[in-house]
Amino acid sequence: MHGGRGAASAGLLALLPSCASLHADKHTYEASSPAVEVGGAKIRMQVRPEGADNAFSVSAMVVSTTVATLDGPFRWRIEATGEPGRQEKLIVRRIRTRTAVTKRDEWFPASELNRYANFKPQDGGTTRAIYPIPGMLKVKPREDGALTVDVDLAVVANGRETRRMVRFRMDPAQGRRDEFVFIPAEIVENIGKSPEEWEESGWD
Repeated sequence: MHGGRGAASAGLLALLPSCASLHADKHTYEASSPAVEVGGAKIRMQVRPEGADNAFSVSAMVVSTTVATLDGPFRWRIEATGEPGRQEKLIVRRIRTRTAVTKRDEWFPASELNRYANFKPQDGGTTRAIYPIPGMLKVKPREDGALTVDVDLAVVANGRETRRMVRFRMDPAQGRRDEFVFIPAEIVENIGKSPEEWEESGWD
């Protein structure tokens, strides 16, 4: 079994003529307030920049890179950390976003929400629920400034639902993201990793 997997990985690498590193300045948001607690679970917002001012080019299956600038819009999600045998579900009902500089004030369509994410066991003796918010968070830190996100959510713990309106304050931040460029997307860097681990890279 193990030999077959190694041979498959080696074969895949042989099909990739080249792979280079991506060195990117990242304009993102970082929480300026601590995680909030609902139903005994610690909850925070996470974002991942999906825009790029300048990135890499692909020609004849050869990748060349320059220093990229990663920016909004963002994929976004709510993450809750709980305790084994206690929390069961995370539910998101309403979301409101406000920007400090551009003064945008928007409610996310409730029809796209009102679903739930189950808490699942994690290494280290905790559980975690991840609620991906559909679509993109269409803001840019350098233009829109600080971001306030109000979330009407609930946690089901020990069969009881606790519902609260919580607030996440997010400040513009600049960081660095260095990783492999892969062909096709997310293959070379992620050989040997599970799909769940692929999804964990790049979140703030």
